[in-house]
Amino acid sequence: MPQYHTVDAVADRFNRSPRTIRDWINHGCRTPEGTIRLQAAKLGKSWVVKREWLDFFEFQIKPRPPVAELDLDG
Repeated sequence: MPQYHTVDAVADRFNRSPRTIRDWINHGCRTPEGTIRLQAAKLGKSWVVKREWLDFFEFQIKPRPPVAELDLDG
């Protein structure tokens, strides 16, 4: 059975306000690679986020270490 998180639970996980989480759902989160939206489902008047969606969103917004240049001539 899928596990769902409330906006408040997601806000606690990211140390952000629930308003910020709703903004990420509706408008996206800006990253150097572009704007990433948090996938969520409306359940009555509340948003819920499936665990897999949350994990994927976190992976997308996490800063990636720079990749070293390859020396193809050497």
